[in-house]
Amino acid sequence: MSDDENIPDGETANKLVKEFEGVTDTNSALAQQYLQENGWSLEKSLDVFFADKIKDQDAAMARRLQQETEDNQPSEKSIEDGLNDGTLTTMAPTELTMISWNIDGLDLKNIRKRTKGVCKIIEDEKADIVFLQEVIPETLDYIQSKLSGYECTRGVDGDYFVATLLRWGRVYKDSSKIVSFPGTMMGRHILHVKAHCGQVKFDLLNTHLESTAEHAEQRILQLKQSFKIMAESSAAGSNVIFGGDLNLRDKELAACGGLPAGTTDCWEDCGARQLVKYTWDMTRNTNLEWQGKFKPRCRFDRLYLRPSRQFAVSAMHFGLVGLQKIQGTQSFPSDHWGLMVKLKLNQG
Repeated sequence: MSDDENIPDGETANKLVKEFEGVTDTNSALAQQYLQENGWSLEKSLDVFFADKIKDQDAAMARRLQQETEDNQPSEKSIEDGLNDGTLTTMAPTELTMISWNIDGLDLKNIRKRTKGVCKIIEDEKADIVFLQEVIPETLDYIQSKLSGYECTRGVDGDYFVATLLRWGRVYKDSSKIVSFPGTMMGRHILHVKAHCGQVKFDLLNTHLESTAEHAEQRILQLKQSFKIMAESSAAGSNVIFGGDLNLRDKELAACGGLPAGTTDCWEDCGARQLVKYTWDMTRNTNLEWQGKFKPRCRFDRLYLRPSRQFAVSAMHFGLVGLQKIQGTQSFPSDHWGLMVKLKLNQG
């Protein structure tokens, strides 16, 4: 490297360009641009590239959704009439934003700053329904103090647990209960929250299934139990959303017989974009130190939807959040990316 400008020699530069091209499936010109703008740091260049790409795609989707909303707006006369008779102010939402995120509360490194970053993203995205996993008592207190606009329901009393947040004035909680997994060795459970938004009823199943490959058998049993609860809730006429950090491998889903009839994967519903497939990605997320050249990429975090027949919910857009490091640190908000789904509601 050059002593004054951190510029690599020709051989090192070519190697960095090739590595960037291989990971991003782009060309050498774009690779050089990102590397030069980021001090020839491959890690930083990849972070910025993927963040830019997802931001561009999400912005395009937002413009399309905004255009659809504008196209469906009533005339000025209708708005005036709505304001006069009160119907405009009482109309239930037809779109909601949902986030699901393992916020890695068990890693205490930069925990305060990371949790603050999580809260800021939830606020900035105006999330209406939030599934959090790996919440600890200390971070729960902080989340509740920072996100006063949400009703927060926690899972089991323990060292760590899941929590579900509903935005006041948008989604209303009807009841909640905790469903234990009988054979868990890790205190895992389902937080089952019943809620509604206008005419649309929800059964929200937030969970963190057993971790690591060694516990696949127990994880499969937990998945089967969860699917059974989904079916029972759906039979009662509710839209069921089940998900969180499932620690799931595709072969384990196959061992359960695949997704039950009437249940869909939100990532697949929204086009199965490869760019937003992996939620635990050691090639891009550096919160964990991973030894060796092989860096795993896994789709551990998922959201499954089983819509009702009437007043149904559908997934319109799927993206990731938490892709930027927290300012003043070398940490991302979590070692997992968060899932963000735009939901469309049929209010009848």
